[in-house]
Amino acid sequence: MKLKFALSAAMLLAIAGSAAAQSHQYRLNGNLNDDFGGPALISAGGSLSANDYSFAKNQGLKMDVALGGVYTLDMSFHFNNLGGYQKIVDFNNLVSDTGMYALGNNFIFYPVSDSVSNLSNGVDTRLTLTRDASSIFTMYVNGAKAVSFSDTIGRANFGSNPAHFFIDDLATSQREAGAGAVDYIRTYDHALNASQVASMTAPVPEPETYAMLLAGLGLFAGMARKRKQAE
Repeated sequence: MKLKFALSAAMLLAIAGSAAAQSHQYRLNGNLNDDFGGPALISAGGSLSANDYSFAKNQGLKMDVALGGVYTLDMSFHFNNLGGYQKIVDFNNLVSDTGMYALGNNFIFYPVSDSVSNLSNGVDTRLTLTRDASSIFTMYVNGAKAVSFSDTIGRANFGSNPAHFFIDDLATSQREAGAGAVDYIRTYDHALNASQVASMTAPVPEPETYAMLLAGLGLFAGMARKRKQAE
């Protein structure tokens, strides 16, 4: 019984720690809700399926929370047709051309010239962006570090701005956008390191994990009551 209790405790601590590590998680499986109870995403058109959110040009999503200047943003998505600039993430409430783009099959943070090729038409790619307390911005593609630069100017600092996805800014008349689909979006309130990003898997917790957590908490409560009655 002691061994079973210890194993249950370890499992619950692991689950709870995983949930606490994330700030927001949107699995986009039929809804725009945050698994952790935060504000739902706001859509500008587009459509939800059981597995993802599809968007046409400038039909995207808005995360109406302040991610600030220290964060991890992790997502999996694709564009249907690659070509010119297509906005992925806008950091400045759609008033500036600065941001994360696809350009052909390259990722590029404009106006920083660094880029990396890893995009294909219609193929999901995982993009992870981090910005730490020292203003170091790092881009990971499919879990591998691709680009890092000092962002003392604050181009990738959301500040109090919401995050916009796949919607281009007004500064370029919203002409730099594309159509595609996004599988999930999740954020952390700190910058994950390279090994943490590399080891990340599909978004958790799933509903079954919540059920497991609740069942475990019920088990703890029941055992505590029995212990008290035996005293």
